[in-house]
Amino acid sequence: MAAPSEQYFAELTDLARHHLSQVSPVTLDVNPERAMWAIQGRLDDYDIHLKEIFTMVGRTYAYYVVQDGQVVVGFDNYPDRRALRLKYGADFTAHLSERIPHKHGPRKATLDLSGEMTVVQFFDYLNKALAIGTQ
Repeated sequence: MAAPSEQYFAELTDLARHHLSQVSPVTLDVNPERAMWAIQGRLDDYDIHLKEIFTMVGRTYAYYVVQDGQVVVGFDNYPDRRALRLKYGADFTAHLSERIPHKHGPRKATLDLSGEMTVVQFFDYLNKALAIGTQ
C-alpha cells in the first residue's frame, strides 16, 4: 500500500483541529517503509488520541477516548489476541499478524469486533455518543 498524499494528512489534521481543542503538534513521519500520523487533543472532559500508520501491508489505526488516564472507548485494528479469539476461536494462532478491527470498552475491560473505521467515522461516533451521553 502506498503512503497517502500530503493532502490526506492535511485533511486529517484539519478535521482533528475542527473537532478538538488543545491540539498537540502533529506527528508526521514519512519514510520509504511507512508513513505515520498522530495527533492528540481535548473534547469536553476527554483526551482524544488519533494515529494512523501506513506500510506496504496496509493501514493500521488507533482512535481512543481517555479520561483521567483510563480508556473510555477505543477503536483500532491491531492484531489483538482477544479480538482474534473472538473471530477465529481456537484457530486464532493461525492469524496472529492479521489486522482485526475492534472496539475496546471502558478500561479495555470489554472488546467487541467492529468494522474498519476512519477518523471521519470516529468523530461521527463521538458526536452521536456524546449527544446521547453514552459510549
